[in-house]
This record gives sequence, structure tokens and C-alpha cells, in this order.
Amino acid sequence: MNYQDFRPCPICGASGQIPYANCTDYVVSKESYTLMRCPKCGMVYTLDPPSEEEMKRYDKLNLKLKLGDSPSGLTGRLYYRVRSHMLRKKARIIGKQAYRTGGSLLNYGAKTGFFSHMMERRGWKVTSVERYHEERMFSLEMFHHRMIDVSEMSSLHAGTFDVITLWHVFEHAHNPDALLDRFYELLRPGGILVMACPNVRSTDAMHYGPYWAAYDVPRHLWHFDPISLSKLALRHGFILMHHERLPFDSFYISILSERNLRHRLSFIRGMLYGFRSWLVSLTRRSKSSSLVYVFRKRQETDNNG
Repeated sequence: MNYQDFRPCPICGASGQIPYANCTDYVVSKESYTLMRCPKCGMVYTLDPPSEEEMKRYDKLNLKLKLGDSPSGLTGRLYYRVRSHMLRKKARIIGKQAYRTGGSLLNYGAKTGFFSHMMERRGWKVTSVERYHEERMFSLEMFHHRMIDVSEMSSLHAGTFDVITLWHVFEHAHNPDALLDRFYELLRPGGILVMACPNVRSTDAMHYGPYWAAYDVPRHLWHFDPISLSKLALRHGFILMHHERLPFDSFYISILSERNLRHRLSFIRGMLYGFRSWLVSLTRRSKSSSLVYVFRKRQETDNNG
């Protein structure tokens, strides 16, 4: 990859995009994709991904896990155990950062509804958005929680929500600019936007290079770090107030990355390197495998002082 992309950055419009990595879809297609990096805003993105409609055939990653089937293997059991813990952690983040124990919450990309269901049980009024029919049906049957399709978002009223959440969803967005603008409209004054994303500058990302599982091409279109995501959000009226680690992601992602490398004892090797990455993140939060970002909706008064 000794060329520069002649097209402008899809985020800031700058020219002279620089090749960053060449990654493979190890999960579905075995196709290769080039990642580009913008020299101006620092955004790393997947070049020439499938269209939103074409992406459906790439998007069945871990469907059994997402639909709540019985876990199999060490990685599956680890996934379930960690998910239960992380649901409670996410709820604590919302309560602490929103300064409230209830209110209206929009969960965008709600998957099968485990988080939405838990927040409803804690007294929140939850609206869930999910594009896939199978996952909406699972939520309805499992939790009696009706989700809306992405196409129904236009019916939501401005200034409706105290909190909007996206848990490992924003990196999939085909039009992040339009989505952030819509979230700004939907939030009430003082509302918060909470997003969890993999961190392209993490210790494990640097170690595994193009084999890093959280690149997950072509499903992940954007590969954020704290600086690039903060710049993007600020352009759409959001101020970064807080970010913190998702501590278990380094283990899970490292295990999957070892599998991409076809190493023997991938589970043990991944756990060991995940522990190393986790240790680094204790003192260097910006090196965490994944981060939760809390943005506040910027008001006109923020510009005046």
C-alpha cells in the first residue's frame, strides 16, 4: 500500500488520505479491505465497504450469542458471564453521568434488548431502535419489549430523551454525521449521548496490527480513538464530558485476535495478552481496548463563556 487515496476524508473533507492497514474479514467472507487514515482529523475508516443493503450478508456475526442461545466453548461462556456484569456497569454509568435514576432513554442499535429490558426494570422509559427483524422479535418474545425499526426514527419527537445510548454500534454507522445531528435534535437540554466503541490506539490494537479482531471489517466502518471521536462529536454539538474503560474487552478481543493469527492455545494466549493490555489501561485510559464516551448536548450558552 504505497498510494494515497485521491478521495477526500468522508468526515472532514481533507485530501491526501494515507493507507493505515490491510485487514481481512476472518468471520464471514475472507475478503480483504484497506483502512485509510485522515492526516487532518485522524479518523481511520474502512475504504469501499459494502453498501448498507449489501452489509446484511456480512452482519450475522455471533448471531447465536446475540439471540441468547446456550453458550458453547470457553469463549462463549466467557461472553455470557461478562455480559451480565457489563449490563450492570452500563446502568451505573448512566445513573452517575445523567445525575438521575430514571427518565427517558433511547437505546439505538439495541440488538436483542438485554440492556433495554434491564433499564426498564430500573424505572426508565426506554425506546429501542434495531434494524434487524430477528432481534426485534427476540426482544418482543423474551422481554415483551417492542423495538422500532430504524425507518421509524423519523416519528420520534425532538427534545424527547434524557439519554441516548449506543453500545458498540456507532462504528457501524453508514452516515455518522446525519446520525449525530438526529441525536442532537432528540436530546433534551442537558441530555447526554453515551457511546461505546473499540479504540484503534489501544495496546492490543497496536500489538495485533491487522489481525486485531475489533477492526472487524467490513462491518466496522469507522475505527475511533478518543481524539478523532471527540472532534467528530464536537462538530455536531456534543462536548466530551467523561470517558472510561470497558475492562473486559481487552481479554475478549485478544482471544479473537489470537484466533485470527491461527495460534495454538489461542484462548490462553489471548487471556495473557488481554491481561497485559488491561494492566496498561489502569494507568493509561486512552490505551484501553474499548472506551465508553459520555457527551453532553452543547447549548448556545456554552459558546458564551
